[in-house]
Amino acid sequence: MPLTDHKNHPYSFCRIDIDKIDPSSFQSRRYFDENSLRELGASIAADGLIEPIILRPQKNGRFELIAGERRLRAVREYTDMDDIQAKIVEVDDLKARRISNSENLLRQDLSAIESIEATIKIIDAEMGKEPGYLTVGKTPLERVHKILSKLDSIRRSRERGSVVLETENDLSNKYVGQLESIFKNLPKPLKWQSFLLHDLVLLTDIPSKVQKASVKHSLNKAQTKALAQLEQVSDKVFHDVTRKNYIPQTPSWFSII
Repeated sequence: MPLTDHKNHPYSFCRIDIDKIDPSSFQSRRYFDENSLRELGASIAADGLIEPIILRPQKNGRFELIAGERRLRAVREYTDMDDIQAKIVEVDDLKARRISNSENLLRQDLSAIESIEATIKIIDAEMGKEPGYLTVGKTPLERVHKILSKLDSIRRSRERGSVVLETENDLSNKYVGQLESIFKNLPKPLKWQSFLLHDLVLLTDIPSKVQKASVKHSLNKAQTKALAQLEQVSDKVFHDVTRKNYIPQTPSWFSII
C-alpha cells in the first residue's frame, strides 16, 4: 500500500531504469550548464543521489519525469548508472505541473526569468479550472498578463473614483479572490499586483536575447533589468558582457561604457 505525503499524494520509492523515463512536459529550466552537470555526475557517482527524482507512472511500464531533470541528466550523461532512485507519485496533470514548478521555484540557482515562468505555469494551471479564463489568451503568459492587467486597471479606476462597469465588477469579483489565494499559496508567496508590476515585465518588455542571457547566467531581477538597459544603450557592450564567463553580481555594467 503506497504512502501519502503532506499534500496527500500517494507515493512510493524505488529504483527505475533510466531508459524507461520520459522527459517532463512541465520543465521551466531552460539552460543546463555542462560543467555543472559533469560535477554533479561525479558527485552522484562517488556519494550517491542525495535527493531522489520525482516520477509518475505512464502506460507500458514507463514513467514521466516531474522533477529532477538536472539530476537525471547528470546520471545519464556523466555516470555509468543504469537506474536511479525515484519517488513515484500518483498525480493528475495539474498536481504534476504544480510539483514540478514548485520545486523549480525553491531552487536557489534558478534565474529570475525561469522563476517567473514557473510561477506563470502554476497560476495558469490553477486558473485553468475556470473555463472562461482559457479564452483570455493563447499562451499561459498571455492569459496571466491580460487577466492581471485588467484586474489592476479595475483596481486603479476604483481608487480614482471612476465609474466601473458592471461587467468589470463581475470580472473582479470572479477572479481577485481566487488569484489572491493562488499567490498566497505559492512556494514563495507574493502579491499579484507586485508580480504584475515587477516580475511579468521581464517577459513582456525585455528583448528575448536579454532573457536568454539572463537564463544562461542565472541573473536575478535587478541584474536582468540592468542588462536590458545596457542593451538599449550599447549593443556592442551588451554582447561583450554576455560573452564573458562571469557577469558581476551587482549591476555595475554602465561603468564600462
